Amino acid sequence: MSNKTRWLAIGGAAVVGVALLSAQQTGALWTQSQTLDAGTIHSGILDLSVGGSGISSYPFTALAGANLMPGGYAQAPVKVYNSGNVLMKYKLLNGVQSNSAVPLDLTASIVANEAACPAAGNPTGATQVYSGPLIGASFAERTVQPGITEVLCLRGTVGASAAPSQSTTATFTFSAQSR
Repeated sequence: MSNKTRWLAIGGAAVVGVALLSAQQTGALWTQSQTLDAGTIHSGILDLSVGGSGISSYPFTALAGANLMPGGYAQAPVKVYNSGNVLMKYKLLNGVQSNSAVPLDLTASIVANEAACPAAGNPTGATQVYSGPLIGASFAERTVQPGITEVLCLRGTVGASAAPSQSTTATFTFSAQSR
């Protein structure tokens, strides 16, 4: 065996050795472990229905008002129904308007039933969960048991700086989760 062949064999063995050591160090990252506290897994069906049992989308036109002046309002109930079979937690994430020239203030309250949220006058036995500008409106998480309905009474009040002969639409974004 020549010197050249020996040096090539030694060099090749060194390269293979470095590659194996490198692979073992990388492999160690895949074999690390960590102990975590035990969690709880819930299963079931989470289904938020607005407006009634089994309804997945609900055009909320009841909050519309015609020829409202600054300080005037439209008020209507909206039912939030847990049509699933697990505890539901929901919340209002945001309110947006199509036209900011008609500033609206939103008052959101929980009432016992739809009749407690009349079109005119104050809601009966209401628990207020939000009062402020409709744009960016949100309220804290609410809990609804399976098969139960919670009624929100929503009131949109036209702001003092509303431009005349304008209209707007409001969109509310809700989220729901189970625990």
